[in-house]
Amino acid sequence: MFFSFLIAFLIIIVSISYYIWFSGYEGKDERGRKILAKSSQIAFIFILFGFVFQSFYFQFGNPTVEKVQMMISIWMALVFASNSVSIVLYRKTL
Repeated sequence: MFFSFLIAFLIIIVSISYYIWFSGYEGKDERGRKILAKSSQIAFIFILFGFVFQSFYFQFGNPTVEKVQMMISIWMALVFASNSVSIVLYRKTL
């Protein structure tokens, strides 16, 4: 359990760092703003999927506090990682 939290925390830190770096250096022109907008749309999809999954999980599952903490950690890691990965991909294609 601790190992999963650590991995999720590292993914979040790396993803936020890359987002801040990109926003500071390349996100100021028109191309950079377009990349940030598109990558934020991808991350928003993961936020919506997370809310839907979470509501079904609470409705039909019997989650413990540890399971909820793990689910939220993994969910946030996916959101931030999808944002950073989409920035990398859009940076190469746009």
